[in-house]
Amino acid sequence: MTVALVTGANGFLGRYVRRELINRGIEVIGLCRSHASADPRSVLVSERPTPCELRALVNKVQPSTIFHLAGTARAGSLEDLYQANVFFAIHLLEAALSSAQRLPTVVLAGSAAEYGRSVHRDCIVRETDPCTPLSLYGASKLCQTYHGLFAHARGLPVVVARLFNPIGPGAPRTTALGSFVSQLSASSPHRRTLKTGSLNAVRDFVNVVDVARALVDLADTPGAAGQIVNVCSGSGRTVQHVVDRLISVAGAPIAHEIEPTRRGTSDIETIIGDTARLRQLGVVIPPPDVDAILREMLSVAMVENGG
Repeated sequence: MTVALVTGANGFLGRYVRRELINRGIEVIGLCRSHASADPRSVLVSERPTPCELRALVNKVQPSTIFHLAGTARAGSLEDLYQANVFFAIHLLEAALSSAQRLPTVVLAGSAAEYGRSVHRDCIVRETDPCTPLSLYGASKLCQTYHGLFAHARGLPVVVARLFNPIGPGAPRTTALGSFVSQLSASSPHRRTLKTGSLNAVRDFVNVVDVARALVDLADTPGAAGQIVNVCSGSGRTVQHVVDRLISVAGAPIAHEIEPTRRGTSDIETIIGDTARLRQLGVVIPPPDVDAILREMLSVAMVENGG
């Protein structure tokens, strides 16, 4: 049976990628860094995996594909941020290059934050655009991209998947929508209050199920190796629109309070992905059914909170 190694397998996106792989008959080995997230199909490594440790793991598992999904948008220090988003990837790429058998295909989870502001009037970003990230997170992800392309130049099949805004049940509270759903599911059904920051930003929201499917498809597409690929829907929505729909599908009176001090991880007003390269590779991501996704997110969160 084909084997896939997935870092961040128990995270938000990782759980969906693992499910997609299993549905396709692929054995999944998850890599985790804490006992709390370990399960029978996971391999536990140290908090800061060393090159030697990862090399031994890759040679033992012999995966045909590696999905590197681990990373963080927030960290206590710059060192921690680069350890999570850059050095982990570097060590994993080197381990893959040293594989004793056939070199695995490596899919790196990049980010739209690598682009910074779009240089186009339509605010759509293309893979050929210059990258001028406006956050340390975006800079760290861009650094990961460069190392991925460097590894590809050395013979390793690497796909850099630049993810836009995955949404779906289980979204972490560190994301805007995850925070909004968490607030509503934890409050009294008779007195619900939603606190947000400014909602003017326009984002390219994508169903996390479609993101997972696209990542697995890209791993199976030979023409994707060595490429940066936007994983996006190509359509933008204001955060205000999504919040309005969330309040509507909640089906109960909700007081909405805007707190100017609340800020996300990006100051970019509008960013939408171009889908041309993704479609050229035979992968299509439809615009998300926002209402259906929000209903499922609320339902799952209410159950988790005992509602």
